[in-house]
Amino acid sequence: MPAKSDVMIIAWTLYRRDTRLHRPSTAAGRHKWFASALATAWTWAQQQTIDANKTEEQHRAKQLTDLKLELLRIDARPFGMSIAKDRTTLMAEIDRLTAQSSTSATQMAA
Repeated sequence: MPAKSDVMIIAWTLYRRDTRLHRPSTAAGRHKWFASALATAWTWAQQQTIDANKTEEQHRAKQLTDLKLELLRIDARPFGMSIAKDRTTLMAEIDRLTAQSSTSATQMAA
């Protein structure tokens, strides 16, 4: 997990970015805005920790899930838009990841 000082740096960066053009006029408003930035920074830090602890197989499963979701988005495009090239590319990537998953599973079983 990132150090607390790194989380605070991220929180202040988010706060400054968000308040660059519009800053709350009251102290309570500024505190609330910074609290939101700090919560976001902590969430990012926790997600980085979770992602760092994932195995290669879990990363591959997440990629497969994301690609299948993107495939559904492509299939839902309006009729006037071409989907053949994008769909073929995604299906090739899904097949490649599936093949890697099955080979790694057989290696683990051996």
